[in-house]
Parts: sequence; structure tokens; C-alpha cells
Amino acid sequence: MSTLSSHTSTPDLTSDHPAASWRVRAPWVAAIAFALVPVVFTAGASAAAQLSGASETGAALTLAAGAAVSAILGLVVMRLSPPRVRDYGFRRPRRARVALLFVPAAATVLIILGTQGIRVNAPTVAAYGVLVVAVALNEETWFRGIVFAILRARSTRTAVVGSSVLFGVLHLANLAGGADVGSSILQVAFAALFGLVAAQLLVLTGSLWPAIAWHAAWNFVSFIGGDSTDSRSLVGLGAACVVMLGYAVLLGRRTSSRPDGATTTDAPALP
Repeated sequence: MSTLSSHTSTPDLTSDHPAASWRVRAPWVAAIAFALVPVVFTAGASAAAQLSGASETGAALTLAAGAAVSAILGLVVMRLSPPRVRDYGFRRPRRARVALLFVPAAATVLIILGTQGIRVNAPTVAAYGVLVVAVALNEETWFRGIVFAILRARSTRTAVVGSSVLFGVLHLANLAGGADVGSSILQVAFAALFGLVAAQLLVLTGSLWPAIAWHAAWNFVSFIGGDSTDSRSLVGLGAACVVMLGYAVLLGRRTSSRPDGATTTDAPALP
């Protein structure tokens, strides 16, 4: 992708950090193309696990390997792009008091753990631990890192909403893995909501690490709970979604957007 300007970062007044802003021709085309990369790697690893007849533990490790390769590729793309890797968000979150913003995220994880419990054996739990770290690094690197930076060249609002929508829509790829239409649509909506909050955390903290940690923790408790769909688990998922929606509103009131991508705290970022 050719850069249109040497201007590669914008001042982030909310987080006191330069924010990666990657100006390219046809930003939406570039954003969609980059968003497809982790999907392709995940689909390839999933196909490999199915064709090899791997056990649940083996399949988790195969998926982790695919996600790890994709994450490394994403870091290479960041390194070769005009913005610095740290400006994409690979740095410590701003100020300790921002940690209070992570309480609702932790609450969603505890709700799922409390309603689903642990339903897999110890070796599989360990394999899932490896998988969720690889997946979180992979997806946050591409979606809240590269895709977000490309869309942020237009505005922070565009980056927050656009990266979230792409994150949600591309979860339709689960249909190829045999998921039913109803559950896939629900997952798209949930993924978009998660992506919205993760993007807002990036804007407020200037760091990808909070979203990576939350992403990994959420996936971990979901996997070890067997992704159960019994009544208790569904109630827990519904409660977690309510908390997450309120979380999105809370964070939205702390962020706003200007056309040049700089952020302030004068008005809500999202309606």
C-alpha cells in the first residue's frame, strides 16, 4: 500500500501518546484486505485440524499455531509500515487510575466463568490457554492495530466503528466451520460489541494490552466451559452482554472524535 502522506501519527489528547495513523490509498479496501488475513489463517488452521483428525487438545494447538504465525505476520507489517510499532498500541496503558476502566471487562469474564464452570480436562485446559493468548494477540494486532490505524487516518470515530463492524461481520466465517446460522448471527453481534469496547479502550489507554488481556480471558473461560448453550450459560452470556453494553456507553462518554483523528473528552464519541 502506498502512503499518501508522511504524517503517520496523530496526537491522542486522551492518552498522551502518539496514535498510529496509516494513510493509504483506498483505506476501506486496505482495511478489509488486512482484516481478512487473520480469518484466512484461522480457516487454514481449522481445516488442517479437521483433516488430520486431531483431538480437541491437538486441534486447539493447531489453531494456536496458525494464530501465532498470523500474529507474527501482523507485527512484521507494523514494523514495515510508516507508524512505529509502539504507536499501534504495544506499550503500557496510560496512568494507573485508568485501571478502574477495566472492572466491567473483568466482571464479564467472571460472569461467564461462574455460569459455565470448567467442563474440559486438564490437558485441554492447558491447550486452550495457549490458544487464547495466540488468538488474542493475532486478532488485536490486525483489527485494533493495523485496521484501526488505517481507518483512523479518516477519523477516530471511523476507526472505532469501522474496525468493530469488520470484526463482527468476519465472524460469519464460523459458518464454514459448521456453525448454525442463528448462533453465527448472534456471534457477529457479540463480536461487534466486543470490538467496539476494545477499540474504545485503545483510544482511552493508548495501549492494545488491555484489549489483548480481556480478549484472551474471555475466550479462555468460554472454551473451558465448553461454549455451553444450556439455560444457565445463556443467562450468564446475556448478563455479560448487558454489562458490556453499559461498558460501551461508559467508555463512549469519555471519548470523542475530530476529523483529523485527534481525540478529546468534550462529547460522546458515539451516539
